[in-house]
Amino acid sequence: IEHMKHTQNIEEVTNVSVEEVYGDNTGVLGLKVKSKEDGSIRDLNVPGVFVFVGRDVLNEPIKQEDGSFLCEVNEQGEVIVDLKMKTSVPGLYAAGDVRIDAAKQVVCAAGDGATAAVNIIEFLG
Repeated sequence: IEHMKHTQNIEEVTNVSVEEVYGDNTGVLGLKVKSKEDGSIRDLNVPGVFVFVGRDVLNEPIKQEDGSFLCEVNEQGEVIVDLKMKTSVPGLYAAGDVRIDAAKQVVCAAGDGATAAVNIIEFLG
């Protein structure tokens, strides 16, 4: 994502909701987005659309009563895991959008889940 932000022909648009995607039989021509801050509508002429969903990390299940986290997390609240999806707590695994450096794609989350499952089985012996 950081590399994308510095690419000349790519614009990251945030804090908006997509109101309309329009096109013709050749494909997408553009979209209208609405600002969540002031409600203004902006028309974007684009040849394609990539919608990034799931940006917020839903980490409530690992929050303790005092507000601290059960395992180590980074500044964004993403769970820190190793390549086996293990957290800092033995026997606790994290996969998908909640983990650090997640690709935020369903197929990647499924792969994370499979990796975690294999390693949980190994952990349980």
